[in-house]
Amino acid sequence: MRSTIAATAAWLTVIAFVPATAQQKKAPANAVKYDIVIKADGGSYTGTMDLATAAGKVSGDMLISQPTQITGKPAGTVKAGVMKLDFPYRMVQRACDGRIVMDIKMPAKAGAGPATGTVSIVGCDRTEANKLPGTIELTRKAPEKKN
Repeated sequence: MRSTIAATAAWLTVIAFVPATAQQKKAPANAVKYDIVIKADGGSYTGTMDLATAAGKVSGDMLISQPTQITGKPAGTVKAGVMKLDFPYRMVQRACDGRIVMDIKMPAKAGAGPATGTVSIVGCDRTEANKLPGTIELTRKAPEKKN
């Protein structure tokens, strides 16, 4: 009986610890922070993206915070100044999932203006037949100063 209680307590500790550590995961050291604006369906969705590029591959984190919370793990490629991302997203309040495709023209020089492009969104009641088109703008955030 004591071993069962001890085993249950150990599992509960692990279960409680895993989500807490997963939320503390930091963006890769070479990640670039962007403010993001997606315009679709007559509205604007704003938040942030952290994107890291290595050997032409892109990875990162997306957090749309307004008007609703949408999370995602951007993944794709960058070649000749064009970033192509295709990744799943989660609409937190609606508890539904989907997929977003982004084609983004990156500026020739960092800080030379925003990156702009198009998005195509399916999921959360959208299918390929009625996918939601839109535009995206990424504005590079200034690096945070270290004290």
